[in-house]
Amino acid sequence: MNFNVNELLSSLSFTLDCVEGDLINNVSNHGRRVAYIAARIGEKLNFSDRSLFDLISYSLLHDNGVTKSIAQAHGSMDFIKAELSHMHCVEGEKNTKSFPFYSRTPNVILYHHEHYDGSGFFGLSGKEIPLYSRIIALSDFIAIDYSERKSSSDIIDSIKNSAQLFDPDLSEIFFELSRNIEFWLNMNDAFVDKALSAMMPYVNREFDYQSMRAVSQVFCDIIDAKSPFTGSHSRGISEKAGILCEYYEFDQEEYWKMRIAADLHDLGKLMVPNKILDKPGALTASEMSIIQSHPFYTRKALEIISGFKDIANWAANHHEKLNGSGYPYGLDQNQLDYQSRLLGCIDIYQALTEDRPYRKAMQHTTAIRIMRDMAAHDLIDESIVEDLNSVFSNTSQLAVSRAAN
Repeated sequence: MNFNVNELLSSLSFTLDCVEGDLINNVSNHGRRVAYIAARIGEKLNFSDRSLFDLISYSLLHDNGVTKSIAQAHGSMDFIKAELSHMHCVEGEKNTKSFPFYSRTPNVILYHHEHYDGSGFFGLSGKEIPLYSRIIALSDFIAIDYSERKSSSDIIDSIKNSAQLFDPDLSEIFFELSRNIEFWLNMNDAFVDKALSAMMPYVNREFDYQSMRAVSQVFCDIIDAKSPFTGSHSRGISEKAGILCEYYEFDQEEYWKMRIAADLHDLGKLMVPNKILDKPGALTASEMSIIQSHPFYTRKALEIISGFKDIANWAANHHEKLNGSGYPYGLDQNQLDYQSRLLGCIDIYQALTEDRPYRKAMQHTTAIRIMRDMAAHDLIDESIVEDLNSVFSNTSQLAVSRAAN
């Protein structure tokens, strides 16, 4: 299967920027802005198309470890503290090992906060720091200043006043770029995505769905790390989806597409503020409407990826109901295929059997009793509920699956 990696990058970077937008007030497009600045520097360095693609990819993904580092600190740090901790660099480096770069360069994300004078997290200095990391460090600093609404002259002064932190050759390239007003105008929220897309080399690569799942698992972890109350929700659903796909004897392509859909079904929750996700009490009508928007955003993020039509449908339909009372589209039994019904049932079962801010996890028998009642009211598929009961009443199967994955 030919996958357009640009589409994948665009989708995933969009969701990462949404995470940062939730964690930092009034900040948007940070990842894209860092990638834009880095790409302009890369062009000045006469990077090949492949090197430019890799630089942009690393730049878009540079802060992918932030949510997990916050989660590992058990909520004791916010985004700014996470940025000042080496943990997000370590987690981000782990995550990018599965991304389809043209030529993977070790430790780019790990060292993207190193300082040229050796005062960074890991004490590397000068040319010991990978070139991509040095470019991202400078671009990140500029992008943060820009998001704080500093003027172009103030940003230039900031770089000059912190000259010891950055590669002097790269700083000189930035100063050259900064002389043109279009460089700054293209960083505006209204233009940065289009400006970056224009510089992004077109990449179409051959992958099977099993290989693509390695990428979806990265974002599964990012999704689950957003809230301490859903710390293994997507991974648990993907695990159970795999078991049931084998139970139904789905072919290999359908198996891996279902695993990807399960990994990414809550991708849209990255657009939902944590104060709503983690609220211990009842949600207001307004808060509920925000929660109910997340499958819509999941679809929007996934449908731009060629070859993901089925995956986008199954992932986005997981809150629809057979009688048309679900959300966000109000689809009914005539519009819901078996895979959508299956993923919806797995999502309900997983949610019932895990801790939530407002209640403790339920036992298997209690969860099945609730789901049978839902099936009796024409909300979910009765046959799938009974299959869930048959398969997951013996919890040892889950342990076998975890060992296999």
